[in-house]
Amino acid sequence: MTDSEESAPIEAPRESLALSIWLIVASAVGLYAAASLVLDKVSYWEQLAHGESPVLDCNINPIVGCGPVINTWQASIFWNIPNPVIGVVGWSALGALAVTVLVQRRLPDVFWAGLQVGVCGGIAMVSWLQYQTIFHINALCPWCMVTWAVMIPTFWAVTTRNVFRRWPSVLTRTIDQCVVVLIVAHYVALATIIYVHFGSKLWA
Repeated sequence: MTDSEESAPIEAPRESLALSIWLIVASAVGLYAAASLVLDKVSYWEQLAHGESPVLDCNINPIVGCGPVINTWQASIFWNIPNPVIGVVGWSALGALAVTVLVQRRLPDVFWAGLQVGVCGGIAMVSWLQYQTIFHINALCPWCMVTWAVMIPTFWAVTTRNVFRRWPSVLTRTIDQCVVVLIVAHYVALATIIYVHFGSKLWA
């Protein structure tokens, strides 16, 4: 080995193409769901202003529908800003960062640390809202569930990637490679809780 080879800097490995593409897909789907909720909330207010009883396309049955959820206090938990507005900002930011990952494929650790904080905040907020809508509001907002569906794999994909890169070992590599198992387990646990709580009312 020559002196130049010994002194050459070691480049960080390029990011997974699959992770890059998923972040773009997740941000697009999450943004669409958040924007749809914003429009539904505007429609709700407009119908009330015209003295009408609000009817929203997202209302499927007494349990599944955004109508029972959209104007609860849980739907605006930060300074009375509607949650979907925060979602529009958050998913837009993720989309911009995801494109950067796809193009550059090598980003500073501080980027991933910031993204980790973001997905931890996102999964915490989603988990709290799941508990509130299932056990207190007793309704399921379809657009909220779309957000849940993309937030869960986004959290696990980013977290397992960061854990392996920060503490590389056989164990963390295995965890990173088993991310699909973690995602499926999370989905199954959530679906089980929903079914046990609502039962056949879900499709009544």
